[in-house]
Amino acid sequence: MASKEITLLIVDDDPVVTTALRAQVNRISGFRVVAIAHTGREALAAARRFAPRLVLLDLHLPDISGLDVAHQLRRPDYSPTDVIVISGRRESAAVQAAMQRGALYYLIKPARTGTVEQTLLRYAAASAHLPAGEGMVEQRAIDRVFRSLHLDAVVRPKSISAATERVVLDALAAAGRDLSAHETAEAVGISRATARRYLEYLADRGDVVTSLRYGSSGRPQHRYRFCDS
Repeated sequence: MASKEITLLIVDDDPVVTTALRAQVNRISGFRVVAIAHTGREALAAARRFAPRLVLLDLHLPDISGLDVAHQLRRPDYSPTDVIVISGRRESAAVQAAMQRGALYYLIKPARTGTVEQTLLRYAAASAHLPAGEGMVEQRAIDRVFRSLHLDAVVRPKSISAATERVVLDALAAAGRDLSAHETAEAVGISRATARRYLEYLADRGDVVTSLRYGSSGRPQHRYRFCDS
């Protein structure tokens, strides 16, 4: 799993909102806010200067529509960036227009702190499924990317938190080999039962490959490996 931090630009005309979003993002491991913009022109200038991986974009801006900002960010003279819209606009036309301009997701204000965190963690998980550069990717990996991006595609049980899920996946990816539930628990700092619950959930979702290893006792041990293809 990729460990490179995700740089983020927050665009909203309300300083109270940008301050709150910055605080929320800064609490999430692996993300760093590189700039705040309160107008469309500021957003485009910041995107050109900082080349963020991700933009949290409001649609209501005092000078340029957020939809126009999203459209301009797709121009070849800007570094590639992803956009997640956070807007008070609820009209289906606005949602459709944002999607047509490349928005990966659409959050309606006021978005709860947990919803923002979960969305960003899912974005990070989706990004990690794709190889860097020109690496080849299989359909299975593509399926996991889109499953990760769209929160409703996989119903997460209440006993499974996005943050712990990410830590377990990180541990498996860092190991570079298969692990037992006990080894995973030690690597993450959780109980064996909790590790097993997360590993089985991730296996059902297709993010983890399971296998059996037979020891001297003859009893099989379940092993889990991060699925990177």
